[in-house]
Amino acid sequence: MAWTPIARKDHLEMRDSRLVRWLVYLFVVVCLLGGYVFPVVTGGAVTTDRFAGFMTESIGLLLPLLGILFGYNAIVGERESGRLTLVLSMPHDRADVVLGKVAGRGGYLVVAVVAGLVGAAALVVYPFGSLSVGPYLVFLLLTLGFAGIYFGIGLAISTWTRSKQRATIVAFGVFFLFVVVWDAVREIVAFGLEQLGVANGDLPNPVLFLHGAEPGLLYDRLVTAFVAGGEGGPYLEPTAPWYLGEWVGLVLFCSWLVVPIAAGYRRFARTDL
Repeated sequence: MAWTPIARKDHLEMRDSRLVRWLVYLFVVVCLLGGYVFPVVTGGAVTTDRFAGFMTESIGLLLPLLGILFGYNAIVGERESGRLTLVLSMPHDRADVVLGKVAGRGGYLVVAVVAGLVGAAALVVYPFGSLSVGPYLVFLLLTLGFAGIYFGIGLAISTWTRSKQRATIVAFGVFFLFVVVWDAVREIVAFGLEQLGVANGDLPNPVLFLHGAEPGLLYDRLVTAFVAGGEGGPYLEPTAPWYLGEWVGLVLFCSWLVVPIAAGYRRFARTDL
């Protein structure tokens, strides 16, 4: 398999990067701290189901940053340094490069997420909590998917840009838009529609669907629906239209996993170095 040397090299580069290591440690520590604090602060049953809902806000802040950091420099950095031309002069094609980056860098990200959530579950369960294996496995898979979405976005940015500086600006612009100000975007749109007389303070359902297609909101909605068993605001109410439900949300979530990497590879396969 021609992509395995690339995957091995990238995995080692990620492991040896001090910034990456410290961010991975931070994510794991936050998960472990959540697992330690949750049994103390919760007012009800100490279960891993409820812990999943407890952690979505922290994960929704840290994991996008980690995923983008893993992906945004994967290809553009080697293109800018000239190493990409050298790699492609060997028996590797561009599909090998992309697959190697996904396997090497993504594999390290998977290890970080699994370590953090498995350790947190152990702290929740011991000594008086309870573990629901199936739902917690779903939570783990959704969290891995969430990490994969932002890794894929970062990798796509890396294939579409030609300089590391531009990739950095775009990548952290995406992080700022989706993670930092997306809730404010909803308020601004709702206010604008109210001023136009189109709505009375709430977003119409079609606009709500578009706003809710952001990866973090999808992740929170799916964890709520499939793991924590709660309500997801206007999305999971019994009176909500079908396209605001969890199954449509799952389709959108999976689309975020596939489309950025596919679009990035398509661009990378056609562009000149």
